[in-house]
Amino acid sequence: MFVALGFLLGLVALGSVMPIVDGTMLPSFLPLLAAIGLVLVAVRLPPAEASRFGALVKPLVIGAAIPALWILFQMAPVPAGLAHPVWASVKAGFPSPVAGSITVDIGATAMALVSYLTLVGAILLATAVTINRDRAEIVLITLTGATTLLSVGLLATSIFGMAHPAAREELLDCACLGVILASACACFVYERHETRRAKLGYGDARFVYPLLASLAAFLISATAVAISRSGSVIFAACCGVGLFGAVFLVRRLSLGRWGAGAIGLTASVIVIALISGAAGTASDPRLAFVRKDPATVELTQRILADAPFFGDGAGAFSSILPIYQFGDDGAQERKAVTAAAKLSIEMGRTMLWAAVIVAGLAVVLFLRASAKRGRDSFYAAAAASCIVSLIALAFINTALFGPTLPVLSAVIIGLGLAQSQGRNAA
Repeated sequence: MFVALGFLLGLVALGSVMPIVDGTMLPSFLPLLAAIGLVLVAVRLPPAEASRFGALVKPLVIGAAIPALWILFQMAPVPAGLAHPVWASVKAGFPSPVAGSITVDIGATAMALVSYLTLVGAILLATAVTINRDRAEIVLITLTGATTLLSVGLLATSIFGMAHPAAREELLDCACLGVILASACACFVYERHETRRAKLGYGDARFVYPLLASLAAFLISATAVAISRSGSVIFAACCGVGLFGAVFLVRRLSLGRWGAGAIGLTASVIVIALISGAAGTASDPRLAFVRKDPATVELTQRILADAPFFGDGAGAFSSILPIYQFGDDGAQERKAVTAAAKLSIEMGRTMLWAAVIVAGLAVVLFLRASAKRGRDSFYAAAAASCIVSLIALAFINTALFGPTLPVLSAVIIGLGLAQSQGRNAA
């Protein structure tokens, strides 16, 4: 299984370098690494781990099949009443009848399906590999190191002003996850120190340096987020790390359900008040927290207003955009202003809010799993905290559709899922 671990770490490394290394071929290696890793898992996974793996991923596979079937439906020929209106305008140019589809660009939607299945494969690979505690520790440290290095890159680009805006957004969102992962690493070091000191009589010398490294990673990521001067992104990071800190305190102080409920209720009231104040009078939450130029926001608003129930097709935003650009609009960025808006345009509003509900449910399940775990509770808590930050970031920028953030998020979710149950729970 250490070879499969190598492919998982390669997936993390490749995803981490894509924002700063130009190369059109690099994304094509992500599906290859995920596929080879899954083949190795199928061949080499020990029987005991295989039974746990099957129990853990069964609900995930069933749920993940729904968006895949939705995308396939978008590509399939459909009656004229369901087909996108753009197909009616092109039929006149063909001598024979043309069957329309929901998507305006079947090729782009097919590539989006490949990207989606790659992320599902990354979650499955991470889950299988990190069922083992030792491998889980390696992956957690690797993820923390990757997000810390990306935070260093963000700090460098902020100082020298070299980053493309899209790359800067993704680096910033990765720094948000880095704050949470560094906190999880510090918790990991503390828990292992407590366990080994009690069992083996280890002193504090072996505890100080790993803890200092975790704190340094936390400070680097937190500084990268802070210097962005983006209140929305700072809020997203604070939500995630605040949730992780609350889970840690509830466990260490033995506050129980009533203490956890009181903390959760207080935090919910504060979060709702802050969101309401930030949104102001905006009527559309998909655009309420955007601070970009009005022309770009207005362009996205027009596309959102015309988006059909089933969407314009996964990955087809760039194909539909020229229809709405006039005059000098062609010089604008060819992307939506938020990931939530883009998902709503491509997959339909129903799929967007279904995804938000599923993500919220995943947070609850991870928190419940964390409450039932002992010294390894920080894995599920970190996964829940990262999902909370990702939900907020989806309404702030489009980094969730970038090359790096989805890969790191998939591995984090797989890690949390693998460690959400103890050895005797399956």
